[in-house]
Amino acid sequence: MELESAFEGYATPSDESYKTRGEHAEVALRSDPVVWCSAQVKPLSQAELLGCHSYPHHTPLRLCAYEETGFCIVRGLVPLQQIEACKNHLQTFTNEDQLKVTDNCRFVTEANSTVLRSIFAIHEDKSPLGELARAKFLTEYVQQILDDDIYVHQSRVNLQAPFKGTGFSWHSDFETWHAEDGMPRPRSLSAVVFLDQNAEYNGALMVIPGSHKSFLRCPGRQKGANWEKSLQSQVYGTPAEEHLRQLAESNGIKYCTGAPGDVLFFDSNLLHASSGNRSPFPRRNLFVAFNAWSNRLQAPFFSEEQRPEHVAHRQRVERFPRSA
Repeated sequence: MELESAFEGYATPSDESYKTRGEHAEVALRSDPVVWCSAQVKPLSQAELLGCHSYPHHTPLRLCAYEETGFCIVRGLVPLQQIEACKNHLQTFTNEDQLKVTDNCRFVTEANSTVLRSIFAIHEDKSPLGELARAKFLTEYVQQILDDDIYVHQSRVNLQAPFKGTGFSWHSDFETWHAEDGMPRPRSLSAVVFLDQNAEYNGALMVIPGSHKSFLRCPGRQKGANWEKSLQSQVYGTPAEEHLRQLAESNGIKYCTGAPGDVLFFDSNLLHASSGNRSPFPRRNLFVAFNAWSNRLQAPFFSEEQRPEHVAHRQRVERFPRSA
């Protein structure tokens, strides 16, 4: 692994396929691959990568296929001992009144509350969570799908506290990363490690399978530091309800449920959301968003101001090269 501080040779979109934040909401076809190399057979098989003729398809260990649905769940990938160490470490974070969203604070609380919602840049910590975020058994899946050296674009723990977690609106990560961070193309994905049981009753992630093959252009150009509000409650970068309804009616909605140690891999353009947690049980997940090295960030494409380093990494990046 190499530590880099400057970028050269950016990938630049050759068309306006991912134009967004304009006057109108629109739907466009994705112009880039989902699986960037289909020849590799490990750790995911060809069937798990490229799909089957019908949805859903599953084996005792995995729900797939990635290219077709935009996500894949690998069961029991992380040892439970490592999961417990991560949860114990989370207990060291406190809910302090002074925590608020600023350009140098990586803690985000629920709106109008001191309850922790997210902790960013977790992969930089010398902790069980930081170690897990950089683990080879995660990065090898990402490298297979993206067919490139990779780095962490963003990492965080989303806590969804019992009774008080407010959930997340429907969105595509890539739409925000393109508009506000300057990510050229959707050659990126997230690995989500379940630290707790993820169930419908405590805010498990919802996805629209196959929605990653459409790019939903979102209306409205934000001004200033939009991220100061969007990390608590998103307004800009939210798709039109009509387009969400059409995709959900056509493709359905899937709850990504699972046990501690399961890992969800999902495409950066996949539409997803989560309901609030009104149960007495926590739903804590480690999110690690990986980007292809050839797809590194430029200036924001449709925003006046780029997001801070702990939300979108540009300088403090560690390169994970593909194995020979």
